[in-house]
Amino acid sequence: MQILLPLTIKIVIDKRSKDAPFVAYTPELDVASCGFTEEKARKNLQEAVTIVLEEVKKKGKLNELLEELGFQKEKQQWIPPRISFEPFSIPLSN
Repeated sequence: MQILLPLTIKIVIDKRSKDAPFVAYTPELDVASCGFTEEKARKNLQEAVTIVLEEVKKKGKLNELLEELGFQKEKQQWIPPRISFEPFSIPLSN
């Protein structure tokens, strides 16, 4: 089974780490990984997400997880939730 899984990926640079300063994190699954470059951190995150989803599938809980993430099943195909990115201006007092 192949699904398009839109995930938020947050990239952070951990200046304390010399070996793997780039951290890639997806809050939807609460999974993170790291790497020496941003590209490597993203690749490692994809591998980690794949492992997590394979384990969830083995436990028979993949459909339940996809529904929790906002997917809808139509005609034997999972339709991803609509995602938008919008800037917010939030006034903060000193």
